[in-house]
Amino acid sequence: MERLRRSPVTAILFGINLSMFLSEALFRVFFDCSLFPYLALNREGLAGGGWWLLVTHAFLHANLLHLVVNMVALWFTGPLLEELLGPLRYLLLFFGGAIFGGILQTLATPGSVDLVGASGSVCALLVGFGTLFPNLQITALIFFVIPVKMKASTLGWLVIVGSLLFWLLGIERQIGHLAHLGGGIAGFVICLFYKKLGLVRSLTEMPPPLLD
Repeated sequence: MERLRRSPVTAILFGINLSMFLSEALFRVFFDCSLFPYLALNREGLAGGGWWLLVTHAFLHANLLHLVVNMVALWFTGPLLEELLGPLRYLLLFFGGAIFGGILQTLATPGSVDLVGASGSVCALLVGFGTLFPNLQITALIFFVIPVKMKASTLGWLVIVGSLLFWLLGIERQIGHLAHLGGGIAGFVICLFYKKLGLVRSLTEMPPPLLD
């Protein structure tokens, strides 16, 4: 827990995600209703002026596995990026991924389908880190169990290319691959901007992160 104590913004993001997941479960069990109609992102909601949905959808998750996958990725990337970028730039990266990924997925999806999850934000963090430190050797956990050594930039490319291919091939259509792609692109652009302007703190003496 020391990692989260030194990263208050990431701890707050964790808290919001967990609280929203528990609230959704309680609403379904005790009131037979859901937060999704009010907070999930969809085309109809955007057309009706619900711009807050671009942010709130990132704090809802479809099930426990969906939540765990995103929170594990946030655990391994968030604290480090918060330290390197500072709280405000870190939040811009997180929400930039959620917003751009949400827009891309929603506009490309026929009809009005609910989009939920922090995947766009998480992909922005993963690709953003690879953009800031492309040659850094990291150990990525494939499927959470298989350790594979690679450059940080390679992980970023895997997120972007993998998301695009999965969408083009129609693999796991219930997953928002374009939200992942949009989040990754946002992470690349935002962190490239940070890097060009010298807004990133030094990685000196920090151990290579274990990324999911």
